[in-house]
Amino acid sequence: MSVRISKTTKGFLLDQAKQDPGLPRPQPTTSFWQLPPHPTLANKQSSKLPDTTDVAIIGSGITGCSVAKHILDISAQIASGDAMTVTVFEARTLVSGATGRNGGLLSSFVPEEFGDLLEHYGAEEAVKLARFANRSIEKLHELAGSSRELKELSQARRLRDVVCFSNSDDFAEGEKSWRLYEEHVPEDKGKTEFLSPEEAAQRYNVRATAGAITFPNGACWPYRLMTDTWSQLCEQYEIRFSIETKTPVESITQDAAKVIHATNGFTGHLLPSLRGIIYPLRGTMSVQKSTPEFGQQGSSTTWSMVNKKIYDPEADTLEAGTYYGHQNTITGDLFFGGEKTKLSELFVTDDTQVNAHCQDNLATLLPRYFINGWKDEENKGGAPGPEIRAMWTGIMGFTGDRLPLVGPLPASATQRGHDGGEWIAAGFNGYGMSLCWACGEAVAKMVLGLAVSDFLPAALRVTRERLEQPARRGALDAVVDMADA
Repeated sequence: MSVRISKTTKGFLLDQAKQDPGLPRPQPTTSFWQLPPHPTLANKQSSKLPDTTDVAIIGSGITGCSVAKHILDISAQIASGDAMTVTVFEARTLVSGATGRNGGLLSSFVPEEFGDLLEHYGAEEAVKLARFANRSIEKLHELAGSSRELKELSQARRLRDVVCFSNSDDFAEGEKSWRLYEEHVPEDKGKTEFLSPEEAAQRYNVRATAGAITFPNGACWPYRLMTDTWSQLCEQYEIRFSIETKTPVESITQDAAKVIHATNGFTGHLLPSLRGIIYPLRGTMSVQKSTPEFGQQGSSTTWSMVNKKIYDPEADTLEAGTYYGHQNTITGDLFFGGEKTKLSELFVTDDTQVNAHCQDNLATLLPRYFINGWKDEENKGGAPGPEIRAMWTGIMGFTGDRLPLVGPLPASATQRGHDGGEWIAAGFNGYGMSLCWACGEAVAKMVLGLAVSDFLPAALRVTRERLEQPARRGALDAVVDMADA
């Protein structure tokens, strides 16, 4: 028997998702990625804000960094006179938002969803989306590999994701989608493995009761990668570039410079018309200590767990069903994230606390999914399980059609009376690591008047149709209208 979320609760969630997300909270949970803070840039501020700037970027994560780097680099090459000046505004410390709080995985979302993308966008556009995500991931690997020091600092590496399924229908759908992906994206043909539960257990030490699919991906230390890139930009473009941390943008006037919204889950604060079109969702991450029995797979493997979403009406909790993680190659620490939370605390922008249900769930996650590493009795009778080294939250931005919004904003979206002057790259649906850099590149080139149609899928562009009908899957229905399996 299935139990659906009541209309009252669903209405509350829909209203919640359309609220003003506000500004990022001043004292968020401490992300392990951000320790220690960057010594010179974490709290960088000018003694006096610049009187003018050609480009104002709001947000200092991967997207904002990509926009800034591409505008600074390209305008220096093509400018006949003075190259553009760029100012980055960050409400908190540098890279303190989702980029400094995420899972650190460089995984494309496209193979698992390729069947759905084919159905809604056609083969040509689905393939373009695949190549766009791959391009973005490759650009980050290139960035990390630009010097030996940055490669070591960022710990960027190429790996293989083991996607574990607990439901046979989900596994069948996943297999179908991955096979379609390889059929249509020939450069990735032959890269996927399909494993039985027994093969997954033997080769990867995982409990995948319906089977597993493996595919190339990667991982890195995103905070270090971005803060070092920001540092390089500061040195290279000292005269025409500035970073202003702890400088929240509270309003935008019509005579402002070119403005780039790279604020993801907080987008609706400065763009009220996009509230509910881009809606926030709080995610939770942890760092847990490994064991000698578990071993070291940080240089070869990452893990994803796909389960049915479960809603418990008595406790009013939702388990989203998806978990993801990887291992530090030096310390052996395991980074794992995933959600089990009260529904009332799902579409929020408060990253100052960790939900107790999430905390308890992540603390017992590893023994449930890995065969070796933790003795059975460690997860029973109150005996200690894995040692939790840190746990924190971060705010993601989701969209009704599960794709980011990229490009110039029409006057109907800014409500500032004119077209032009404001651009956006936001709403990454939890896959920012595989999309942000290329989306930032596209926006930067648009600002500079350069063509982007050769690599930017049309499905990602901001259009009035997408803004007025954002819900290919029924807006938030995909999240809130789910049954207890």
